[in-house]
Amino acid sequence: MFQTAAGVTVPFPDQLSDAYQLEGENLTASLSFEKLADFVRAFYTRLDEPLFLAIHPDADTDEVWYLDNMTKKQLTMILDGYGELLYQDGLSAFAVGSLATEEELFVQKYKVLSIYSPQIARFARLLEQYGAVRTNQLVTAWDTFSAEHPGEVRRLEIAGMTVPDLIKELQKIGMYQG
Repeated sequence: MFQTAAGVTVPFPDQLSDAYQLEGENLTASLSFEKLADFVRAFYTRLDEPLFLAIHPDADTDEVWYLDNMTKKQLTMILDGYGELLYQDGLSAFAVGSLATEEELFVQKYKVLSIYSPQIARFARLLEQYGAVRTNQLVTAWDTFSAEHPGEVRRLEIAGMTVPDLIKELQKIGMYQG
């Protein structure tokens, strides 16, 4: 059964599956929550350094915070410490990518994945390793919503911290507002 993050409610999760759709150098995907953290790690370990992390504390606004010029080890340390909050929180969105190649994974609201890469086929193959199948009609969380059955996202607190608190912590090591 398709799982969603704790901060995300989808009215009909049974309509979702691990799948992706290709459009040029872009890929959109739905991936069950229990696979998300491992997929994010597998994605950025395939990128050229330096790497970046971008956090949208509220996915519906233009506010974005950046931490860039990181090594894979540095990004791993941050996601090992704070990733659960980013993965579970429903209100925020985040991206990881390469400053060298501009390849990027954007984990959007409702945890819909968007990937950009001039070599997109390698990330399609990576998604397939996580059980995703290619489709021409991807069904995302957004496609399950109606006026009678809307989706819902919630700000979470994990270990006494919210995403805005996380941003304050990362400012201490160079996170800045874009």
